[in-house]
Amino acid sequence: MGMIRALGSRKYLRRILIYFNLSAASVLIIFSFSYYFFTKDIVLKTQQDANEKVLTQIKYNINYLNEIVQNIAIMMSFDKSMVYLMNAREPDPFTKFQTLRTLDTVADSTSFVDSIAVYSGAAEQLYVSGSGKWSRDHMDELRKMTLEQLRQFAPSPSGRLVPMKRDEGSSNVDLFSYFVLDSHPSGDALPNAVIVNVRPQWIFDNISNLNELADPRDGILVLDQNGRLLAYHDGKNGGTEEADIETVKRIPRDRPGESGQWSILSEDGRKFYVSEMSIGLNDWRLVSLLSYEKVMGRVESFRNISFLLIAVSLAVSIVLSVAAGNRLYRPVGKLTELFRRHSAHREQEPPSTRDEMSYITGVYRHTLSELESANREEKRNQRIVGDYRLRRWITDSGSMTEAERKECADAHPELFPGEDESPQWKLAVLVPDLPTATPSVQEDLYRFAVCNIAEETLSRTYSARVLDMKNEFIVAVVRLPEGKEDPEELKALLKEAVDTCGRYYRRTFSVSVSHPVSDDKAVSEAYHLTVQQLMYRLLYGRGSVIFPEDVAANMDRQDAAIPPEWEKKLGEAIRSRESKAIRAALDKWFAAISAFPYDEMTFAVQQLVLVIKPLLREPAFQDQVHPVEMQTLGAKVIRSDTLAEMREKIEQFLEQLCQSEPLPQKEDKNRMIVDAIKEFVEKNALDVNLSLQNIASNFKMSTAYVGRIFKQYEKMSVGDYINGHRLEKAREMLLGSDFSVKEIADYLGFNNSSYFITLFKKRFGVTPKDYRFHRTIGAEARAGTQN
Repeated sequence: MGMIRALGSRKYLRRILIYFNLSAASVLIIFSFSYYFFTKDIVLKTQQDANEKVLTQIKYNINYLNEIVQNIAIMMSFDKSMVYLMNAREPDPFTKFQTLRTLDTVADSTSFVDSIAVYSGAAEQLYVSGSGKWSRDHMDELRKMTLEQLRQFAPSPSGRLVPMKRDEGSSNVDLFSYFVLDSHPSGDALPNAVIVNVRPQWIFDNISNLNELADPRDGILVLDQNGRLLAYHDGKNGGTEEADIETVKRIPRDRPGESGQWSILSEDGRKFYVSEMSIGLNDWRLVSLLSYEKVMGRVESFRNISFLLIAVSLAVSIVLSVAAGNRLYRPVGKLTELFRRHSAHREQEPPSTRDEMSYITGVYRHTLSELESANREEKRNQRIVGDYRLRRWITDSGSMTEAERKECADAHPELFPGEDESPQWKLAVLVPDLPTATPSVQEDLYRFAVCNIAEETLSRTYSARVLDMKNEFIVAVVRLPEGKEDPEELKALLKEAVDTCGRYYRRTFSVSVSHPVSDDKAVSEAYHLTVQQLMYRLLYGRGSVIFPEDVAANMDRQDAAIPPEWEKKLGEAIRSRESKAIRAALDKWFAAISAFPYDEMTFAVQQLVLVIKPLLREPAFQDQVHPVEMQTLGAKVIRSDTLAEMREKIEQFLEQLCQSEPLPQKEDKNRMIVDAIKEFVEKNALDVNLSLQNIASNFKMSTAYVGRIFKQYEKMSVGDYINGHRLEKAREMLLGSDFSVKEIADYLGFNNSSYFITLFKKRFGVTPKDYRFHRTIGAEARAGTQN
């Protein structure tokens, strides 16, 4: 009882005992079953070898008999007297007598030949010779069976050994007849033939004798090409009982019967071991039929003994495992008690479903998790400090002491060479470009992604560290290999990083690369020059990679001024409103500006705007230019990211100026009313009551006035605009939702679906249902083409 109580509280000990005994039982069972099946396989193979030897001998005897009979039949068919007898319509009596005496002699000289028959197709007569008892006693049946076989063999001249039966439904064979066919004397007559009739008891006695030599329990049978049993009426069926013969009917007829073919068949609760072999004669097969119980009796006894031994072994194993497991458990019990006493979480007892090792593992994992958390915290702090030192080195390398520089090198050993190596770096200053659309990620996440992508791309070739400077810039510090500098390779890597960001985030960044720096105290100066160099993305545009040689001419230029005569030519072109002359003047201005230093670039563009504004105040332009647009032109241009965008905005403004006509005084007011009406329609398109009257009521205006000014500006009535907006929404819903046509019509405020279908077909040329069908089929076809 004490041991049972101990097992109840010691879950790990209980698990050890269960696993140990289950393992022992599994090994014993697997071993016993493996040995049983291995022994079973050996017994079956041994039996198969014995059966194969007996069947091979029987096969040889039958083939030998067939060969002798074939030789006799062929010899008789070539004998001149036999040829005469087969072809003579009325043979000479004396010759006939001599021929039949010859047949008697040949038939009686061979013990297994019962009789020899000759059929004359010319005389339609069957001549039978020999002293065989069966042939003499059943002459009429013999003639009838022989003629029937000749009718079946008429299309085929080849010889065959055929079992002859008076009762086709029985398995008993009366004779085995070998037919050798000769030519046909006429079209309808039966062929000439020599038939050698063999006593069946010779074959079956031979099988029975060989069976007794091998094993009296064996039953050997002969099956014809149709799988039917061939037997002899005196009961000699190869030693097989009549009940067992029924099992033969279950053997598939289309089995090849090759050497080594065996199977297990069941019949009425009994199992039989069946071996087969093809005789090679008329598609006959030899079948050995044995009782499965007799073959496997000793193996089954071994199986029963194995089960008994397994039970005894398990009982002994349980007793021994309890004694051994209790001693092996002692260290585990002491360790568990130690953890409970000294663990920081000792007040938390292990749950009832956990054993001692699970409790120890939980405490260990919790401790390990706390250590890993502390380690991550320490690494994060070290990285923060290391990044601070690297930022300090980039921005203020000149004032850093040797100790501070060494701390920076220790934090980033991949960037700083050893004592025997000469250092050389390049700085790449990155700045995210303004997004062209709503950004897909937040700004801080995008900057983090830029750092990771750039560092991973550069690290494939160089030792590099990309650092967010916590201002608008990101800096990549690239350590150049000693004696190797390939600007094109670095440019390609940076361009790849830019393209990657553009592909994944639909947003790029611009890069400025410094000259190689060999002095670690000159890094800050290189950083400041590179930032200044980055300003020239105004010239090269978004996603540009700028090297010092790209902007050297701009930075070195001293004379940056626009000739006064260019201002006059631009003013003349604007006054003449010639678009071609305006574009030519702008080309000259911006070609000159692109060669200026950065500060002079922005100043020159502002100068261009200042040249344009006074011209627009002249009386000739007062009716064409809105004062607000003229006042905001400078701000719009300066906010542009590139010179190309600045030029585009100025050119568009001047192009519109050249093409515009004097506007009425109330044009701006009426345009605002029309825009407000369009916005009201877009916001209330789903309202069933939306109409011209409803809109006019909300705007406190008459319906006639609202309808007139809307049609004046939009070239359509308010009702047509409402329906057009709703139909566009309907087209989007047909492609992007599973709503029915009626549901879409009700949702968009149409009174009935028929009216909606009529309007849709009038606008798009097809009904809503056909539109959805054709667009869906087209999308699937395009997807299939791409795949």
